[in-house]
Amino acid sequence: MTGKIFPESNNIYQDQAKILFNYYSQAAEKIVAEEERIEKQIAILEEEKAALQQKIAGLWVWFLSIILFFVYFIKKNAFEKEIAEKDSRIAEFQKQHKEIFRDYKVSKLGVAYVPVADQIKYEDKSFIVDYTGHVAESEVTLQIPRQNDLLIETIGTLNNLSSEAPIVETSADTETIETDAYSTSLQQLNQYDYFGKLERSLRTISYCMDELDTSSVSLPLVADKSEYLQQLNEFTTDNIPPSSPVIEVFNKEKYTQSVNKFQEINKLKDSLSTKTQQFEEVLKSLMMTMANSVQAISALKVASTDKVINESNRILYQILKSPYNHYSPILEHEEIERIRQEKFDYSDSMQGYQPFQLKPSSRVHYNLLTGMWTAEDGSTTHMPFGVHQIYEEIVAPIVQNLMQENRIERLKIYNHIKDQKMSYLNKWHQDVEAFYRASRAESSDIINLMQESLREYVAAYNALTSLQRTEDSMVQSNDNNLDTTIVNVTDNSAETISAFTLQSQEFAKVQTDFEDYMDRLKEDIDQKAEKFGHVEYYDAKLRDGHSNEIAVATDEVRFLDERRKPLALVNPLFAKTSELPPAPNVEEITFEHISLNLPVIAKNALEDLKEAQETEETITNA
Repeated sequence: MTGKIFPESNNIYQDQAKILFNYYSQAAEKIVAEEERIEKQIAILEEEKAALQQKIAGLWVWFLSIILFFVYFIKKNAFEKEIAEKDSRIAEFQKQHKEIFRDYKVSKLGVAYVPVADQIKYEDKSFIVDYTGHVAESEVTLQIPRQNDLLIETIGTLNNLSSEAPIVETSADTETIETDAYSTSLQQLNQYDYFGKLERSLRTISYCMDELDTSSVSLPLVADKSEYLQQLNEFTTDNIPPSSPVIEVFNKEKYTQSVNKFQEINKLKDSLSTKTQQFEEVLKSLMMTMANSVQAISALKVASTDKVINESNRILYQILKSPYNHYSPILEHEEIERIRQEKFDYSDSMQGYQPFQLKPSSRVHYNLLTGMWTAEDGSTTHMPFGVHQIYEEIVAPIVQNLMQENRIERLKIYNHIKDQKMSYLNKWHQDVEAFYRASRAESSDIINLMQESLREYVAAYNALTSLQRTEDSMVQSNDNNLDTTIVNVTDNSAETISAFTLQSQEFAKVQTDFEDYMDRLKEDIDQKAEKFGHVEYYDAKLRDGHSNEIAVATDEVRFLDERRKPLALVNPLFAKTSELPPAPNVEEITFEHISLNLPVIAKNALEDLKEAQETEETITNA
């Protein structure tokens, strides 16, 4: 943009040369035109003078008489006078011809500049404001955050947080957040320094983006790719030489306030740039930074939490194994199986009960490298039989020694209890048998009554049928002889047997169901009687009851639920009897939010925004 005046020229110097050429050309044309005009006038006067001279030469005919002689002199004087006037005018024109101005020259030629438009920087582009009135005004709306400094500071903080995460979070600034929308079992969660600061930064940015000031200015903006813009690019310049005169033809002050306001707003927007980026680019970058940061850090948090929990649980399980003495389940299979089958029944165990005893040679040792337990014979297992040291080394010996002191008294108590329970059981069985006999007798009587009622019903039915047939025959007969109306009794034994058979089957089914019920009742009573008749051998149970529970729990590991199975690595009984907290209740929205791909969402949003801007520009240009 060097500026020029004429379309066919390349610069202002060619314009100046053309102006000089045009000036001298016009001056020469003016001189020639004036000369031609004067010369034409002189030529006309010369022609008129010659005509008068010819008229004077023709006056000789007036000499023929004296009278005409005087006329000759009168006309000659008149013509001569006219010729003198023509000569005077010719001399005047000749003087004008000599005095035609021919000294045209240019002593100084300069260039003056007239402001017609102004270019205003905006982001990485610019707006052009027209001052000539050729372009209509358009409104430009800009938005800036009210908390501009806070937004800049928070963006910097977020960038620092997203670039480096601590291995272990500190807890100097703990914050409790509500999580009832994601889990009803875990309604509150503590956020420590890093995640708390990250979330507060995101909340602050969201707050700043919600608190925006909207400003608008009206300016005659030259449209991009317009014909007027092409003219400005071709004929104007933004590089004015020093000391060049500038003539204010158009009123620039009309838009000074709007332009200043626009520039002030743009400066505020530029202050959001960390390097060379402008406000919108900062926001776009912020969207991707937030998406990548939240996605990566959340995934890292979940993964690290899982690893920390799994690793801490593994270490905790190993620590919880330390109070136990571990034995090889292969070497001690028979002893473990014996204690597992032990019922601690006084009748069976009183005379020959053998206390549960595991051999020291069966102990296994943990291998840190392989994670397996190894016995002296080289056999390995991942789940040894563990007995708590307190029970094996303290409780069992103390119980065994203490029980020996008053064994006779306890045997008397055991026998007395057994005698009492046997008495109760005998009376119980007698009552039950009497109940069974009475029930069966009553059921037989009921069945006999049902069968007798059926027979009476069939006989009555047959008699009723014969009576109805007799009545029908008497109505149809016109003879008063009663002998003709006699109807023999029809034998319906086949029908009776069929009906009796069906009813008997129903009665048999009812009887069978009743007997089955009585059998189930008897089995239940027998089980309760057996349970009641059990006299626990307290001595053995107190000493080896814990070992029995461990052996039973070991055999039931495969039946444990999924939350308890990991605890079996510590001890099967520990896994079976531990009190677990309720299973966490996670809402579907939690899994929905976790499955969101934030970088993809942010990328799609930016692409949609770009397409919308391109569409808007296309419509504006059209």
